[in-house]
Amino acid sequence: MNKIRILIADDILETTTLIKKILSMDKDTFEVVGEASNGEDVIKLIPKVKPDVVLMDINMPVLNGLEATEQITNTFPEVIVIIMSVQGENEYLKKAMLYGAKEYIIKPFDVDDLVETIRVTHAKHKERQINLASRQEQTRDGEVVTFFSSKGGVGKSVLALNSSIILSKKFNKKVLLLDMDLQFGDICILINQINQKNILDLVDDGQADSYENISPYLYKYNENLDILFAPGKPEALEYISRDSVEKIIKNCVKHYDILMIDTGINFNDNTLFILDYAHTILFVSTMEIVALKNTRLGLNVMQSLGYDKNKVKLVINKMNTSYGISKKDVEETFKDNLFAMIPEKEKIVSVSVNKGQPFCDSDRYNKIKIGQAIESLCDGLFVLQR
Repeated sequence: MNKIRILIADDILETTTLIKKILSMDKDTFEVVGEASNGEDVIKLIPKVKPDVVLMDINMPVLNGLEATEQITNTFPEVIVIIMSVQGENEYLKKAMLYGAKEYIIKPFDVDDLVETIRVTHAKHKERQINLASRQEQTRDGEVVTFFSSKGGVGKSVLALNSSIILSKKFNKKVLLLDMDLQFGDICILINQINQKNILDLVDDGQADSYENISPYLYKYNENLDILFAPGKPEALEYISRDSVEKIIKNCVKHYDILMIDTGINFNDNTLFILDYAHTILFVSTMEIVALKNTRLGLNVMQSLGYDKNKVKLVINKMNTSYGISKKDVEETFKDNLFAMIPEKEKIVSVSVNKGQPFCDSDRYNKIKIGQAIESLCDGLFVLQR
């Protein structure tokens, strides 16, 4: 077995010495190929020492760990970055993942935790690369379109639902909408069906092995549109494995023209599988500067995951140029990735959400600008498929 080549990036000598001592206890598995005390040196060392893994301290001089990770993600996507930090809050973890880190470990770390984190993260990354190559060669009956965002509150679930309705009615496509935001999914609220069966019921009952077993857990919204709802409680995420998600998608894809998947705002195992499996990823953002910044970081991560510009498309939702950012600014910043711009119609959307009545389920949806824009988005999906 090839050794895992490791570059240690930390400006505290004692930490570097400790890590080297820990890894030297398993010389058959690990090899320390370099050390750096700032982010710039890390970037310079990578092409020389060719590490598999960079253990990156988040706080370093010259170029900090997050900035260095972003550059590594863009320039050396095959290199795995594991962030090290004394900060254990979820916000730090989320930020590290947005910059391209594959894992996060808290200081001071336990010997076994450090070794296991490196080993497992490296193995998962390599397995994912193999699986991604294999999936790209597979032929599937249905198209898989995923709605993703790196920030909450951008309206991706509203877009996923209303797009699914238009595809099922105007385009006469058989559609399955999967709410795979397994912590905070709210498609059920958007159609006022909060007491229906959901994916946790399906998994708990052990019914993911065939479409025939899955179908009783699907909510029939209309003749062409079925929906699988997310769990009603955030902690349910722990009970739904990637294996279950994979079985559900693979067993359903042959029975629909299009699978529309609404994901969580994370890069966990379930989300990564869904993103890998999708034909098209619609990355949803808004005109807010924070959302656009996170979108740029998220697109960098998509690039590091091996997705090209034909797979990942940017959708700007709630478009309103009166907030200081122009349409031209967005077009120039994102260029080839920009796919659709959906106008802000706060009153229409708010009434729709509060009543649980999707605005695109009306016969007059194409009389309003937001309905026309979503219909245009749906039409664009068929252009991509061709």
